[in-house]
Amino acid sequence: MANWTSLKIVDCIEKIDKEELVLPVVQRDFVWSMEKIQLLFDTLLKGDSFGGIMTIKDLKGKKPIFYYRNFIKNYQKGKNTTSKDVEQLNQNISYVVDGQQRLSAFYIGIMGDYDGNRLHFDLLSEIEHKNFNLSFANTQNELKNEVDNFDGTSRNKTFWYPLTELYRKIEECGADYHTVNDEINEEYSSRNFTDSELDLIKRNIENLTNQIFNFPNIGICEVRIDRKYDEVENRIRVVELFRRLNQGGTKLDGLELMASKLKGFDPENEIFLQEIEEFDDIGFGKDEVIKLIFILQDDSKKSLANITKGDSDFIKNNKQRIKDALIGTRHFLEQSNLLEFFKKEKPSIIPLYFVAYFLFHLDKPSLQIKDYFKNSEINNSHYISIYNWIYISMLNKVFRRRGAGWTAYSTGIRKILEIVKNHKNSEFPKTPLFEMYKAHPLEFTENITIESINKFDFSFVMYVLYEKPKNFRVNDIDHIHPKSILENKNFEWNQINNYGNFQLLDFATNRGNKNDKELFTWIKDIVENKSDYLKMHLIPDKEELWKSENFLDFLNERQILIEEKIKQGIK
Repeated sequence: MANWTSLKIVDCIEKIDKEELVLPVVQRDFVWSMEKIQLLFDTLLKGDSFGGIMTIKDLKGKKPIFYYRNFIKNYQKGKNTTSKDVEQLNQNISYVVDGQQRLSAFYIGIMGDYDGNRLHFDLLSEIEHKNFNLSFANTQNELKNEVDNFDGTSRNKTFWYPLTELYRKIEECGADYHTVNDEINEEYSSRNFTDSELDLIKRNIENLTNQIFNFPNIGICEVRIDRKYDEVENRIRVVELFRRLNQGGTKLDGLELMASKLKGFDPENEIFLQEIEEFDDIGFGKDEVIKLIFILQDDSKKSLANITKGDSDFIKNNKQRIKDALIGTRHFLEQSNLLEFFKKEKPSIIPLYFVAYFLFHLDKPSLQIKDYFKNSEINNSHYISIYNWIYISMLNKVFRRRGAGWTAYSTGIRKILEIVKNHKNSEFPKTPLFEMYKAHPLEFTENITIESINKFDFSFVMYVLYEKPKNFRVNDIDHIHPKSILENKNFEWNQINNYGNFQLLDFATNRGNKNDKELFTWIKDIVENKSDYLKMHLIPDKEELWKSENFLDFLNERQILIEEKIKQGIK
């Protein structure tokens, strides 16, 4: 049964303070920006509608159906709040399942701050035109002195006032805006406001008082929980309602809803999903970890439509082992010198799914899988097989390829899983995986040759050539023999843009000293430490090859050097 009621914003604030309105564990974190909060208050001041709120009521004396958390008053970006477990409710509470972002925005703007910034209201706003100025700031000095008028002109006189202070004054005066207006006028008498400005201040305070303290402008629909259903079944019914409600507003994507459903099965899953955020830097956000949960259970196709309590039970029974497998995956990246590449270039997460899979299914204690690749010796056959599989697969673009019936994130994961699941706790199946690529058929080769180099993944090749530079950007790639010179000499496009004619330069050098100079002139007259330069960029040391008329010979020689460098990367 659902009951609709209308509340004033002050009533909602009081209910939040008293923990009568709370957030169920299935709710995600607050995601609105300061700009969006400002827009909500602008809507409020204009007297426009901002939608209803949906809540689920839970009764005093009962064990709450959900873990829950309080609304955040002082918001800090990136800081999560963990839900709490209560054995028995000492009052009736209402879980907010739709409207969290709006209620949180009101609570932060009226009672708290956003990363240390308080919401300010310009009391000289043009109320007759509903042109309201609102801005977050840490100090008064950060607020603009000049604002736009309704007619497109600007004014350079403002009267910014913290909303938290206005709310406190209005509340203390029993919502008597006249008293608040008199107090503020007396407090700021030195500013010598004109009569028209004093009238604006009074009308803005009156409007704010009405919208927050006097008008019942928040519609709340309250649904009661039917206790005849099983606790978990009730949770899932609420999550389904949550899913339907979130088709509008600030939408949740499918995997966010999966996270909500998992938390519905077992509230402890919220803590697990927060703890694994430490692996986000290598690509394992909540979405990817949920996908990993399915892969670890040998199912790569699971979706929201068929997620089950079994998935929640799997997490509950294996949460430490899952985390330790992810720690072991990070150690693998550190050992293989691929950590920086995964952190900065954000390549496909697919290979890391299967490093974690391999570790998770090893017949070893959890602590050992965590450290399995830490300080791994070069003769560790598992490490060598996995490394070579990733290295050669990434060269061949396997993990991001589409076409020929192969889509990396569907076909690719499924076919890789079909093979690795038959090799649990045994030698990593590098060779069977390579055979599968060829049989598919993918454009794939294990042979590093001059002919194959230009078919490899460009960004990974550059990363390998420069021995994993810490500050790698594709935008810093430059033609060694300048493109303009080669075009004037009628060299073909595929020769000019051959991988053998690219180098990594810092932006300033590329756009400055280097620009379109002949390579010969650049090396002879500009480069200071020539031997280091040639070694770093794998440039042949024969001076005649630096001349553009000998470009094809240069290209052949440098491709040989590139071939050798890539081969060195194979263990």
